[in-house]
Amino acid sequence: MSEESKNMKGSYFISSISITSSIAEYGISSIFVLFLLDVLNFSIPLSSNIYAYYYGFAYLLPILIGYISDKYLNKSTALTMGFISMIISQILLGFAASFYHPSTITYDTPVFNTQTITYFTGLFFLALGTSFSTLSITHIINSVNNNEDSRIKGFSIYYPVLNIGVLIGSIITSLIVGDENFELYTVAFFVFAAILTIGLISFRLFKNKYLVDNDGNPMKDTSSSDSIRNVSNKILSHISNKSILEINSLNLRQRRKLFNNSLNPHEKDRMMVFLVFLVVIILYRVAYSQTGLSLVFFITDYVERDVSFYSIPVQAFYMLNPIFVLILSPIFIKINTKVKERGIDLGFVNRSTISILFMAFCFVILASAGYFIDTGAIDEINLIWIIAFEFFIVVSEIYFAIAGYSMVGSLAPEKYYSVFFGLYTATRSIAMFISGIISSNFPIDVEVKFIHNVPVNGLMSYFLIFVVTSLAAAAFLIVFRKRLNAKLHLEELNKS
Repeated sequence: MSEESKNMKGSYFISSISITSSIAEYGISSIFVLFLLDVLNFSIPLSSNIYAYYYGFAYLLPILIGYISDKYLNKSTALTMGFISMIISQILLGFAASFYHPSTITYDTPVFNTQTITYFTGLFFLALGTSFSTLSITHIINSVNNNEDSRIKGFSIYYPVLNIGVLIGSIITSLIVGDENFELYTVAFFVFAAILTIGLISFRLFKNKYLVDNDGNPMKDTSSSDSIRNVSNKILSHISNKSILEINSLNLRQRRKLFNNSLNPHEKDRMMVFLVFLVVIILYRVAYSQTGLSLVFFITDYVERDVSFYSIPVQAFYMLNPIFVLILSPIFIKINTKVKERGIDLGFVNRSTISILFMAFCFVILASAGYFIDTGAIDEINLIWIIAFEFFIVVSEIYFAIAGYSMVGSLAPEKYYSVFFGLYTATRSIAMFISGIISSNFPIDVEVKFIHNVPVNGLMSYFLIFVVTSLAAAAFLIVFRKRLNAKLHLEELNKS
């Protein structure tokens, strides 16, 4: 093992453990909508809404879990709880899948019976487990890396390894379930439970040996002894001339005013930019989340999946994303290194703009395919259209991914890292709710539908919604690029 690898031992270890959780989490994602459609016999609008409500809840939950983790749990305990919750979820989901029987009935509203109640309970434990595990793993990566450069390296290790798990998860569901073997979903869930158990045992056995920082010191694995109120009192006492006793008597509005007055103009500028980017990130994620919703509906009905004697399962297309991530991530890292060596700093604003433009191009591809289907020129499109879409959406995704994780790690206080990361993740929650509203209107017939007065009369007009919103976000960043960069005050931030 090279010296550099030894210094990153903690990152390599926790990233390898994350494979087991990502196999289960993303393996389920690859069949989530298909399970709703084919096993529970829910309609497309109902499936879209359930998908949106679940992931909206799942991405909002880390705010609460982050507080609990920071206040009461150390990192190892939080991760252990996450794995246990996920194992319970797989058992419950497997039990729900065992009730499968073929049916021609399609439900527009949930039917609450033993199967659906068990299924929704399993989803709750899955959301709980993924919140604990994701927050803990990213928190551990930040804790075992002592500076910004090593954090970027840590997440550069974590992100491709995470996608190995995504790839394996979708391979497992494709091999076990296949195209229409819905009765085998139970087997898939129990396989995921076994994999999670292996991950949990490995973590508990070897964490003391491998969870060390870049200098070889054991990772700090303690919870906070103070409440958020006590800590906020101390912070406010340092930035004002009031005593802790005086601060303790202030109400929430007075505390907020005291804190606001303590911010210097540059900090207020950065806060304004952060709020602006929250909106941009939400718009980006509304489009990106369609890979788990509209793309599934589209592939099911409008993509030629028969290759020779084999019919490719819909969930197998989920493999394209992690494959392209694994191929392109090392290339992008080398490109970024070369760009940095030449003294070129794209900055967060420019990287975001490039990413969003790629996202717009992805949906131009689907809108073009939709045009040929709408006009009756073809009934199904070739696989190459979906491959091209997935390739460019991964290019877009990579620009957002590692930079976003490392940014949170750099700006968030160690004590409340999980809460900050939870707030960053919460933008996905809002995006998922919006996505559910849009995808529930996916065109499945010739009837014209309206999404907030926007007519949708076919596949092309539907996919153009995401082209327009992406281009609008990119145009905003281009027009206000200089002003946003100026308000970041990057030189001062980098020095601090």
